Amino acid sequence: MARYFLTLASLAAFAAASYNFEPEHVQVIEDPNLPVQYSLQDSQLISPLSTAFNSYWYATFLTSTDDKQYAVLSQTIAAANGLAVLRTSVLDLNNTENYWQQILSDPYHDNSTLHNGRLHIDASTHGIVGLSNDSISTMGIWASANDFAYNFTIKATSPVLLNGGAGVFSWADGETRQWALPSCETSGELTIGNHTLEVNTTNSLTWYDRQHGVAGVNGQFTWFGMQFPGSDIKASMWYTDNTGLYEQHLKFITVRKHSGVEIVGYNITEEGATWTSPRSNLTYPLAWPIWFDNGDFLRVESVRDDQEIYAPGQLTAISAFASVKGRFFGQEVGYALVDNVPGKGAT
Repeated sequence: MARYFLTLASLAAFAAASYNFEPEHVQVIEDPNLPVQYSLQDSQLISPLSTAFNSYWYATFLTSTDDKQYAVLSQTIAAANGLAVLRTSVLDLNNTENYWQQILSDPYHDNSTLHNGRLHIDASTHGIVGLSNDSISTMGIWASANDFAYNFTIKATSPVLLNGGAGVFSWADGETRQWALPSCETSGELTIGNHTLEVNTTNSLTWYDRQHGVAGVNGQFTWFGMQFPGSDIKASMWYTDNTGLYEQHLKFITVRKHSGVEIVGYNITEEGATWTSPRSNLTYPLAWPIWFDNGDFLRVESVRDDQEIYAPGQLTAISAFASVKGRFFGQEVGYALVDNVPGKGAT
């Protein structure tokens, strides 16, 4: 009898995933009636020489034309020393035992992130390019890792989410700016081994998250990018404890709705389930029950234990695909990408 149940569990791991990855399709990403703190285009083009932390973060949730589903993380951190560090991973959502990750660090071309007035980060193994004049309306990202490669085109078809309501707030010893386009149209190809998959554009999306500022990770850091399919509800949640001279505890969620943005406080616990990495020796939580000040509740749970992106001497963290269940602004089911640095960001 035990063997029978084990067989069912094994079959379930290979069952076809059925996530709704349908993107949004708006023509205008900013509400012209609302005040702004800064230009998104200027933010996109800021030089690494003028900011200590400079991150371009893409989480692509894709369905292939043969109905396979994957979560692809691609975060480029462009540094003032001329290096572009890419944290990247691929998770097979049809069989979560299949997971690949790598950190690539290469000089970017001409020691510049611009070319002809557009975003252009050209490293030997990865890159980002602004395909439109504003470097936002259409973007391209590509990478060639040991076990996988991808080339995606991302269109800005999702209303902007400004973190904290204005897209700028104090963090540690300085100011950080963060905005997102949560559900962008996506096309292109993903190659795993020798097998190339074409993106089904009708059921694939990318969350693009842009962050830059004086401060970077300094202490425990957890960030959640939450999707609730079939709704306007998109949420960016910060949970951090900065230490040292500029001690700070941030707990807020920015909820993008059809009618605007709402900021909500919450309480969170990290349940007993954890995973300790044999590479970094860091221990990560696997589930996060969250109680919101408006009476809502969510449970966010990683779909597998090891989703750590690791290389010696680099920022070490999980970027975990997770299920989302509970009650939140009228929604009950969703999914998320969770970044977690459990205290020490590099080993």
